[in-house]
This record gives sequence, structure tokens and C-alpha cells, in this order.
Amino acid sequence: MKQLNYYFVLILALLVSLGCQRDDICAESIETTPLLIIRFYDIEEPDELKAPQNLSIRSVDSDSTDFVVNTGSGGAVPYYRFSRDSIAIPLKTDNDLTEYVFTLNTAQGDSTATNSGTRDTISFTYGREEEYINRACAYKISYVGLKQAVNGGEDGPNWIQDIQIEEPNVEDQNQAHVSIFF
Repeated sequence: MKQLNYYFVLILALLVSLGCQRDDICAESIETTPLLIIRFYDIEEPDELKAPQNLSIRSVDSDSTDFVVNTGSGGAVPYYRFSRDSIAIPLKTDNDLTEYVFTLNTAQGDSTATNSGTRDTISFTYGREEEYINRACAYKISYVGLKQAVNGGEDGPNWIQDIQIEEPNVEDQNQAHVSIFF
């Protein structure tokens, strides 16, 4: 009888351990939907990278600034990856159009980036391709056929003087996709 109970407990433990699944965590090493990499250049020296002063970026769908790059000594907190002369921002995964308002020389404390600076709106259009990665990471979106259009603000001429699409297919974050000259 003892031996039967022993086998029963052993079989029950085996069944329970077979029912367990690994954690559904997407590993950092797996590439997921990439961000759009933008680099900034000096219009007078097109080969020279240039850091935009107090740049803020917000989605046209939002009333508050999503991203501020303070190249001075200020303590702005970025929401997206950036360096002094480049940024990485997301494109919409549920739409073929993403629009951002880029404001140069945003005053400190201007949380809407509408009371200061020079504004330009950039519209990015693209196609989307979905790729299933796994259950933990779900789908990866790649953007193909990236195009852009710049609209100046009401406060004068565009501060963005030229935009070039360097890589029309946004499939990874290994290189710049867009160059902005100002």
C-alpha cells in the first residue's frame, strides 16, 4: 500500500511539473518594432552633425510634449532614446501616418511646446508589415516605403530647411533613417 501511495505522489508531481510553462517574457536580445532614427545636420556644412537647441517633439494627437532634448545644461528628461544630434521616436503601428510637431528653442517649462520656439510639423507616411515573433513578444512591425512632408508653423519660415530619407524601410535601429538639415 505504501508503495502505491509513493507511485501516486510521484506521478502527480510529474504531471504537475509537465503542466508548468516557462515565463512569457520577451528577451531584450530579440528585435521588436523599431524606432525611427533621425539625425540632425548643419545646413551650411551638410556633413557635420548639429545638435538642435532645446528641441521638443510632440505628437499632433497630444496636448503635451512627449520628448524634450535640452542640449544646454538643463535637466530635461527624454522619453525616447537620443543623443545630442540624433533621436529615436516611434511610428504608429495601427496607422500608416504619424505626425509630430518639432519645436526648436522650446522655453523651459513650456509643457505644450506651443508658447515658445519655432515649430514645424513632419508627417511620416509608410506601409506596415507584421511579423509574428513568438507568444511573449507578439508581433514586430516593419515600416516600408517611408515618406515625409514638412509643414511650417504659423510663426514664420520653417526651421527645418531640408529632410532626406536615408533608409525608406525601417526594419531595425542600426542606422539613421531620416536626416534633418537646419
